[in-house]
Formats: sequence, C-alpha cells, structure tokens
Amino acid sequence: MTRKQDIVPVKLRDDRQSINSPQRKPSPQKLVARLKSIDTELFVYEGIRESLLKVLLTELNSHETR
Repeated sequence: MTRKQDIVPVKLRDDRQSINSPQRKPSPQKLVARLKSIDTELFVYEGIRESLLKVLLTELNSHETR
C-alpha cells in the first residue's frame, strides 16, 4: 500500500508574544560590500557567516576564471 505524501507549508510563531503587543519591524541589515563583475553581482551584508562568505567568493572566483 502506497500513500501520496504532500509537502505542507509551516509557519513558525513565537507564542510568548501576546497578540496585543506591537510588532517590531526587523532592522535593515547594513550593506558591507558589493562585488560586481561582467555577469554577476554579489551583495554582502553585515552578519554573514564566514563559511558562507568563503563559499560565495570561491564560486564567484571560479566563474570569473572560466
């Protein structure tokens, strides 16, 4: 017997906040660097993890040398 499985979207919420409390807008992140080449553009914002930045720069560099 096989059953079809559906992907169900889930929205997480913090139940500690009451409905009456005002919602704060997240503060915009500060742009640290913008790297632009012929066919790619990379925006780097503060708070980026070093490991993710390393992967992005490696990929950007590998596409430039082709």
